[in-house]
Amino acid sequence: MTDPGATLGDVIHQRTADLTRAERRVARTLFASNLMAGFDTVAGLAARSGVSGPTVLRFANKIGFAGYADFQRALESDVAARIDSPLRLYGRSPPEQRRDHLLDIAGDSFVHGIEATFANLPRSEFDAAVELLADRRRTVYATGGRFTQACAEMLHAHLYQLRPRAHVIAYTPQGRADALLDLSRRDVVVIFDVRRYQKDTIALAEAAKKQGATLVLITDPWLSPIADLADQVLTVDVDAPSPYDTLVPCIALIEALVAGIVGRLGDTTHRRIAALESLRKGYTWDDREVPQDPEARSS
Repeated sequence: MTDPGATLGDVIHQRTADLTRAERRVARTLFASNLMAGFDTVAGLAARSGVSGPTVLRFANKIGFAGYADFQRALESDVAARIDSPLRLYGRSPPEQRRDHLLDIAGDSFVHGIEATFANLPRSEFDAAVELLADRRRTVYATGGRFTQACAEMLHAHLYQLRPRAHVIAYTPQGRADALLDLSRRDVVVIFDVRRYQKDTIALAEAAKKQGATLVLITDPWLSPIADLADQVLTVDVDAPSPYDTLVPCIALIEALVAGIVGRLGDTTHRRIAALESLRKGYTWDDREVPQDPEARSS
């Protein structure tokens, strides 16, 4: 691979446009199996993909490998990284090499993560995601996993102020089932899914896709299996100075999407926010009207 910082999933995703239809079937098989199908033989992967052995070899060549064996060696290290848990990462965390304060180390890590995320995002994918989320004719749903549900709720907190028909799918079995009830071809589902990818989130994506919804996936560089189903895929860096993957670049991406949506919708967002602020009068404190008496404030 030409970029030493790219993951295998990154490379496959970025070069999809260069693949033939048959070679894309190999890519879909890999993503659907969380890349594990790549450990099969050439003949085995070809059979699973419904293509010929030479097609598998051409696929490996097109994504930058001299042969299938080279592809599998890269796959070994890639899969080891994508299945890392906090416990494994904690055990592998090296002792501090520098004398800088932790805040300096963390700051450098987070800044690098944001810069890497924005540098690696295909502009066309980002613009397409903005266009989908800004389309007021579509209903938008957002959901995530155990940690990334917070990102889904943050996106929703902005979206419902900027446009109508924006919802967050509750991170519960009932909430996810209920959301599927009314999904249609006009709807967009934004899914946050980073390693270790959750089966229930993948199942939700599969069900939403069967009902015709458009999927926008925000994932890590190793790519959730949902990438095979998604219409738009945006990846974020997750490297952190702790055993836990960081969400800082993901939050930065959300804010960039919000900025894009505001720019796309123009004055309609201003009018909507003004109307919302008007409705909120009488329900929230205005600093100029806060009573000075503590007892009155508590009442």
